[in-house]
Amino acid sequence: MRYLVLLGDGMADFPLAELDGRTPLEAAFTPAMDEMAKRGMSGLFCPIPANLPPGSDIGNLSMFGYNPNETFTGRAPLEAANQGISLADDQVAFRCNLVSLGDGLMRDLSSGHITTEEAAVLIAALNEALSKYPVKFHPGVSYRHLAIVTAGAISAEDLARIDCTPPHNIPDKPYADYLPQGAGSDLINALIRQSQPVLEKHPVNAARIANGKAPATSAWLWGQGRAPSLATYRDRFGISGAVISAVDLVNGIGVCAGFEVIRVPGATGYLDTNYEGKVSAALDALNRHDFVFVHVEAPDETSHQGRTDLKIQAINDFDRRIVAPCLEYAHRAGDVRVLVAPDHITAISTRTHAGGPVPFALCGPGITPNGCRAYNEREAAAKGVLFPDGYRLVPFMLGQPVSN
Repeated sequence: MRYLVLLGDGMADFPLAELDGRTPLEAAFTPAMDEMAKRGMSGLFCPIPANLPPGSDIGNLSMFGYNPNETFTGRAPLEAANQGISLADDQVAFRCNLVSLGDGLMRDLSSGHITTEEAAVLIAALNEALSKYPVKFHPGVSYRHLAIVTAGAISAEDLARIDCTPPHNIPDKPYADYLPQGAGSDLINALIRQSQPVLEKHPVNAARIANGKAPATSAWLWGQGRAPSLATYRDRFGISGAVISAVDLVNGIGVCAGFEVIRVPGATGYLDTNYEGKVSAALDALNRHDFVFVHVEAPDETSHQGRTDLKIQAINDFDRRIVAPCLEYAHRAGDVRVLVAPDHITAISTRTHAGGPVPFALCGPGITPNGCRAYNEREAAAKGVLFPDGYRLVPFMLGQPVSN
């Protein structure tokens, strides 16, 4: 048996008045996911434990079958693993967003989806200008980067415990109310503050402004933690795996799981991502691995923008360009189970993440249909199937007991 997980990040949502009380999943055109729900089983699962903050870090750990309460040390260390960065005992990894601040507000958590090439130049400028601080910035993809902070007068334990707010939790809100707090926060706030004059005067931003694009006006540090320790899939389940994503976080979990990380040219994490390239890579990977995890970020990004129309487009594209060809392959192959799901709710109404149950559909050999008519929140809830511990869903797909 082979296994294929197709994850639409943040696809789930709440009913919206502008959609006549439907969710974006209900309003979207999703014949492939509907077919999965009809041919297999559908229900709800909770990828975000009630005691943890909703986010893609927690949600994707659950989607890989890891118990977040036992394995989560922070988002940034997982991203560091993807970049091959080994954290020393006295180092703490922080996620570093390049954000647009204006009039005291968090205007854009992605700096207008700044290009990876532009961002790399800005990250290099930060390393040069802030060299007196115990920090090394590492470029990532688009607006998503890393800052590795070395403990000194401030212990690594205190750095890891600083209260940092994700920028996607405060869209168009006064950011001063959400700056890092707690022991050690003076250093992190200094890095944020000192990044601003460096970025403000940089030619990359001058060019973006001249072209009508949002500038990257500040670094924003959050999601910190120390090195994680995850058992590999080979040790847990006796199988090999591969991961395909444009997001360092997801690839980092894959690295820790012992997966092959497949880099697809043109994978951007947004609506313009290379869907066909991801599918081709996934189906090829199934020829040499037992388990393949395909992650698509666009539904989450469009939700953070508060754009219902773009979220529906992202879901439509995910269904037509990812799920449909993968489902066709699975039917033809005859030995592939396919799971489709989001990692959490990303609410259009608040432009941020939320906890709670989200829908899944699972089909393939040995999966008994449970009479679902379509793939969405309402239909899944009606079936009465619930995995309250969301990390148990993938082991259930594998037909194996849970281990952490």
